[in-house]
Amino acid sequence: MAEELKVPSLEERLANVIAHRGVPKYNRATVSEGLPSGDIGYTDVASADNLRRYADCIGDFNSRFRDPEYAKVTKYGRIIGQPTWLASAAHHVDPRGHEEVMEGKLKGYHTAGARGFNSGNSWEYLLPVFEDDRMDFQGIGLVDAKIVKSNFSGQMMITTALTQYRNQNGKVLALAKSYVHHSPSNEATKSKGKYEAFIKPYKYTDEEIAQIEADKKKEVIRGNQPRYWEDVKEGDSLGHIVVGPWTIMSYFAWNSAEGMKGIRFPLHATRGGIYDPRINARTTLGPHADYDLGRAVGVQGNYDLGVERECLVSILFTNWMGDDGFLWKYAIQFRGFVVHGDTCYYRGKITKKYIEDGKYCVDIEHWGDNERKIRVTQGTATIILPSKAAGEVKYPTQKSIEDIAPGLA
Repeated sequence: MAEELKVPSLEERLANVIAHRGVPKYNRATVSEGLPSGDIGYTDVASADNLRRYADCIGDFNSRFRDPEYAKVTKYGRIIGQPTWLASAAHHVDPRGHEEVMEGKLKGYHTAGARGFNSGNSWEYLLPVFEDDRMDFQGIGLVDAKIVKSNFSGQMMITTALTQYRNQNGKVLALAKSYVHHSPSNEATKSKGKYEAFIKPYKYTDEEIAQIEADKKKEVIRGNQPRYWEDVKEGDSLGHIVVGPWTIMSYFAWNSAEGMKGIRFPLHATRGGIYDPRINARTTLGPHADYDLGRAVGVQGNYDLGVERECLVSILFTNWMGDDGFLWKYAIQFRGFVVHGDTCYYRGKITKKYIEDGKYCVDIEHWGDNERKIRVTQGTATIILPSKAAGEVKYPTQKSIEDIAPGLA
């Protein structure tokens, strides 16, 4: 049996990770290290099949991401990637960010008996992903760390990672920051008991299920009808999307979109695996897929992935902006866990309308609530729209990881 180990304090762990600010640096070669010969860590080609499969897995039914014949008559002339497809080209949460270690050492970003949770992400998109583009990426595992107060466990340490995506022409497609909250210990989260009142899944009435299905049918895909900047105003609603009831199959659908490795791959390929005390072994199963392991880290059961939810929420924007709009900035906070049976409504509204360097922009506030009226996400976004006066969208100016984290890249 593995010995019971004392979890180092958050202050000790913060001092350790701050001392390693700027590392690890990771790219396709380091992520693929140790995989079978010829394999890659993530998706590297934006083939029509990969783009369509991703859109199918997250449930984005916009035809410009899925239908080659439809895409021929868009301004792009071919399929483009759903913006969050880049998360399947390389997971933007640092590969060590959730690493659990069994040794009683300050190794990785946290230690045995203390779980990390992806608490939010922010993206800046600079160009679309086109069919048959080839992807490359590089990242910095730690650009910042700090300790904050938490209703979940009293205190948590937040670490920030940064990832850059380029295409085969050397153009930067996007930059992504990821934020991971690290608990003082699994016992601290359980003793706080934030989710004890919601251990049992929500049981819907027939009328509630009927309403959910009716609301799904009210979702609107703008598609090939341009949404011009001149036609929108501050305060306008983006409508809604409905996701749920959530089950473990939603989690596996996202892993299919990302390209999850199977059981015979080395655990390095699945980011180290999770220690399961029931069998005294590290496994590819984790608290996202297993009720007991979810309870063990202080959640009310198995729960969704942050990046999974991030990708689902983005559909709110792709539905609203139409084929000719461009999602420029997207930030999201995960304010609560989505667990078995939860149904979430995601909504947004325009908070600001302006022109910046020839780009016709709208800023958006977005949020999501589950069936218990508990806030599970909130964040912001900026969309560039076509203009009746100026024509097609102007893409943002190129920037790189060196501009975001000078001296660390």
